[in-house]
Parts: sequence; structure tokens; C-alpha cells
Amino acid sequence: MNIFVSCSSSDKISDEYKVVTRFLMENISKDNDLVFGCANRGLMGICYNEFLKNNRKITGVCYEMYKSDLEGLKLDEVHMVKTLEESNRFLEENADIILILPGAFGTLSEFIDILEHKRTKLHNKEMIIFNINGFYDDLINMFNKIYKKVSNDYDFNSLCKVFNTALDVTNYIEENN
Repeated sequence: MNIFVSCSSSDKISDEYKVVTRFLMENISKDNDLVFGCANRGLMGICYNEFLKNNRKITGVCYEMYKSDLEGLKLDEVHMVKTLEESNRFLEENADIILILPGAFGTLSEFIDILEHKRTKLHNKEMIIFNINGFYDDLINMFNKIYKKVSNDYDFNSLCKVFNTALDVTNYIEENN
């Protein structure tokens, strides 16, 4: 199964997220392949290295302006893009599961775009938020508030699974593999 992992590529991210991400990746990288954004830093680097250790297929998407990020990466396939839209469509189309880990604007952009595609039935792939130490609590509350007060044509919880432990994420992926 191809798992697109959307997450931080910054080395400045707190160790509390790195430790848990490494544990999760040690588990899910054994039987799955990685689709990701081509950085060997931050949580993204942890993901890349765990899949690499397990000799899994690694597919990357990379913006033309960040092609220097490809140096030193061992990828089975790389897809160069110019726009966010191209990147998101490639990631969405080439993944069986979309997994969201802590990240910043790039992660949020990918997540919200792909979530909207699921809401409008442009895909029906499993979407998972790994809510490490409550990282996404405020965002999840905002989505639930939107549902209750603005637009009740969908329920966020029907579009996306939220898990708080690496074991729950691992079990869910294994059950859907």
C-alpha cells in the first residue's frame, strides 16, 4: 500500500514529535511504500529514512525550485512539479492512504486541499490525522465548529480518522491494508 505522509520538513520541530514519528514509521514502513515531499529533514526525513531502512519503494514529488533537496536521496521515482496543485494531485492520486503528521503551512495546505477533494467525492481514500500530543486539537475543534455552525452537509469525522497514538494508527493501517 502507498502511504502519503504529509508532515514537517523542518529540523526545528520539537523532539516530542520526532520520537513518536520514528516509532510509527518503524512499524508502518515494514509492509507499505512511501509517497512524500522529498525532504530529508524534520519529520519528513524520519519517514524517508525508516522506509529506506526497510527497502521499501519511495516515491517523491518535488517542486522545481527545491530540486536541491533531491541531493543524496535514494528515490525509486521522483515527479517534478511547478505548482501546489500539481503536487497535491500527484500525492493524492499516488497514495492509498493519506497520513497527516504535525507540520506547518505546507502540511495544512496539502491536508485541506485533499480533504476538500474527499468531501466533494473526487476521491475516497482513507485520511488519517495522527494527533501527536494534541497537536491538531484546535484544528479539529474548528472543523467541528464549522460543521455545527456553518455547513452541516458533511461531518469532519466521516471524512478523516483522528488517532492519538502510534499504535492506533498502525493498527488502522494494518486493518486497511
